[in-house]
Amino acid sequence: MGLVCGVIHYRKPMKPILIATILLGLCGHSYAEAKPNIVFILADDLGYGDLSCYGQKNFKTPAIDALAADGIRFTDHYAGATVCAPSRCALLTGKHTGHAAIRGNGPVDLPAGETTVATLLRQAGYQTALIGKSCVTGNTQTPESLARHGFAYFYGTTDHQDAHFRYPKFLYENSKRINFPDNQLHTGNHYDLDLYTDQALTYIDRQSDEKPFFLVFSVPVPHASMVAPEDSMAKARASVGPEKKVKVSAKHPHYTAVAEPKASYAALVIRMDDAVAKVTAKLREKGVLDNTLVIFTSDNGSHSEGGYQPSMLDSSGLFRGHKRDLYDGGIRVPFIARWPASIEPSQTSAHPSAFWDFLPTACAIAGAPVPAGLDGISYLPTLLGSGDQKPHDSLYWEFHEKGGRRALRSGDWKLVQYDLAKTPRGPLELYNLKEDPAESSNLAARHPDVLKSLTAKLDGARQPSALFPLPPLDSAAKD
Repeated sequence: MGLVCGVIHYRKPMKPILIATILLGLCGHSYAEAKPNIVFILADDLGYGDLSCYGQKNFKTPAIDALAADGIRFTDHYAGATVCAPSRCALLTGKHTGHAAIRGNGPVDLPAGETTVATLLRQAGYQTALIGKSCVTGNTQTPESLARHGFAYFYGTTDHQDAHFRYPKFLYENSKRINFPDNQLHTGNHYDLDLYTDQALTYIDRQSDEKPFFLVFSVPVPHASMVAPEDSMAKARASVGPEKKVKVSAKHPHYTAVAEPKASYAALVIRMDDAVAKVTAKLREKGVLDNTLVIFTSDNGSHSEGGYQPSMLDSSGLFRGHKRDLYDGGIRVPFIARWPASIEPSQTSAHPSAFWDFLPTACAIAGAPVPAGLDGISYLPTLLGSGDQKPHDSLYWEFHEKGGRRALRSGDWKLVQYDLAKTPRGPLELYNLKEDPAESSNLAARHPDVLKSLTAKLDGARQPSALFPLPPLDSAAKD
């Protein structure tokens, strides 16, 4: 008996989506007559513990907490990498850093032939936009790259170093450069997060009912520089309490030092939360909130820049490390999904997932074909609460600074390896995340069989890269 995979027609209420779930399992994807909009809100350097719904006690994030209350909160979701460019590449391409074209920060633009989730959704009938810090252009001034990779509209920065300044001297709207002569990087009249928020609201407002839309709202905070407007600083000071001001003798060209690092960091998160509230209100005003999947997450763990340390506000939660680490504090991130028409509220999931899972998930939602050769697995069954959720055999990361680092998670086990340039086959650190989420007790000597199995998976998880060799594992790639 053959099965015809076609369009599922539904009208509210539609929980549970029983027929869609059945076809999801049998056909690999399903979609509705009114495909959902997708708004992906991507924070920059926000730690696992920086939201009150993830345990933050020093300040509140009510708008993001409301997303979690109305949807599902993942406890074991991971960024694509521990710094921005490779993490965002994993998000858009469905490939982890062992296979992705961009595996580190630097002057590398995503290759022209690389397929992104934006390209696939556009082919499936979506309007597509990226507003804020670009995900795919590295340290380049190439706004045309966004159009090549599926984004019909772009507003923001392409060189990720330009996104280090809260008062940029220019932005791009598509390929047109928009100058802000009154902005001086650390001061000015046009604050980048506010510009992006206003543009996101305008973009949502001008969408018609004829096509669904996919919006990546890539906010540039709480990444340094941690310069925040005074209204947000006042809210933050009231939350975090008195703080001895740090004498600031000079401004770093990118990671501006600030006199009140705790309040400044909290102020950026609070202002981001306000932006999320505005986006949610606009979706409600537009009448599309019910059938819009809103995802909120961060591109890596919290930073230690501009005078801030994650320990000041418990930004890493109970996890070890922060940005540039491959311990969970550097890569495990908040992940919240809200879609009232399809996701039951007040859920928590411990399904281990990662940025490279978003592309197949979005394709399953949109009814788009999933390219071969990806590392991602759709987490749509987890979102819907029905169907068979396929697990990962393992999750893999690598980092090309600080001597080279690798890590792999398989089930509850985590293998971490630092200083590859010095010792390519060791030392190996083995942790049981279920028993020791803080990665404080190295079990490598006690579990040789687990160590051997995970080491084989670690070595087999990557392909050599001439652009991003992992010394000295890819010594041939240097020739």
